[in-house]
Amino acid sequence: MSKGACAAALLDRDTLSEIFRACMELLDSPENCDSNSTYTTLDTSRAPWVLGQVCHSWRHIVLSSPLLWTSVNILLDRDGSEHNAARRALFLLDLYLSRSASCPLSVSIHSSTGFQRSPFFLRSLISASSRWHTLLINIPISSYETLSVLTGFLDSLKVLHIGVPYQNKSQAIRDFTNLRDGIRVFRFCNNLERLTLNDIPFPRDVLHLPWARIHCLSVHSTLSLVTNSITIRTLHGLPNLTSCSLECRFAINCGKLHRLTLPMLRSMTLFSAEHYHDTEAVEDSGLGAAQMLSWLTLPALNQLQLRQKFKIELEHSIVVEVIQLLRRSGCEIRGLQLHLCPSISEAGVMSILKEVSPSPEKLCPLPGYRAYYNLQS
Repeated sequence: MSKGACAAALLDRDTLSEIFRACMELLDSPENCDSNSTYTTLDTSRAPWVLGQVCHSWRHIVLSSPLLWTSVNILLDRDGSEHNAARRALFLLDLYLSRSASCPLSVSIHSSTGFQRSPFFLRSLISASSRWHTLLINIPISSYETLSVLTGFLDSLKVLHIGVPYQNKSQAIRDFTNLRDGIRVFRFCNNLERLTLNDIPFPRDVLHLPWARIHCLSVHSTLSLVTNSITIRTLHGLPNLTSCSLECRFAINCGKLHRLTLPMLRSMTLFSAEHYHDTEAVEDSGLGAAQMLSWLTLPALNQLQLRQKFKIELEHSIVVEVIQLLRRSGCEIRGLQLHLCPSISEAGVMSILKEVSPSPEKLCPLPGYRAYYNLQS
């Protein structure tokens, strides 16, 4: 290699393509798709745009690789805020979508105001809606009516993340209360498998979805809108659910709730609300997990993970409910992960492990965790 030669110039086309894809995967990380992120697909100083500006050969690779153009992240409040900028942004969006050819798309839409100031973005996105594979949407509840034109055209959608951009609980409750017929745009998404809900109270009443088809469910709540009783009601009627990640919030006055059996659930993660400004959640830490465990029977469970902050006096309640869950479920745990703060006592850990395996010596602790056990074969 000569002194002036660039090492990248020696890489073949396939290797460069793999590097470019890895670069895009990094940009598609959850941190960049979060509503607080400043990353937008229409920023030409970022990949994949900038990769095509290095040299002729790189440009050829970028323009002939539609998979590099399949992640669409739109910040409506910024990308469509000014008329001239909006016209340029619309041109870039249309160009971006055309370069993705016929590949499945991962679409993220964030806005605190909806589509009122940028309806043209919606038209362009709708033109490619049959290719939406993943959708992460964070818009006001009132804006979903605008999306009703998509009803029946999201056949390819398999992954759906729904959130709302509210900063206070009262505003969110007011908008959800004013929602008459619920959100119906996703009711014919018959290939939907994965669902994430952020701050969606009463989702079974609000969202019209093919619930029975969902395999993986995640429930989060930063505004304490969703308690355990709402989460349990959400879990009803999900016969194909195999994995769930649930934020636990203790429910008061939850009425009559019968214990729920999820026959297909193999992996469950329960975590406490870690929003320290939420004093209610901090006070209930530990109680929420114990309550959730007491309401479930999971005969197929083989992976259990607890990520909880709890009062030290609640340790016994958590340990007892884990043991009771394992006994009534009759499940065979292959992996147990405990991230508890303060750390659960050794006696508490051993009580749980004896339920997991009559021979604790067969349990293999994995390094780097407070308590993470896999059953040795």
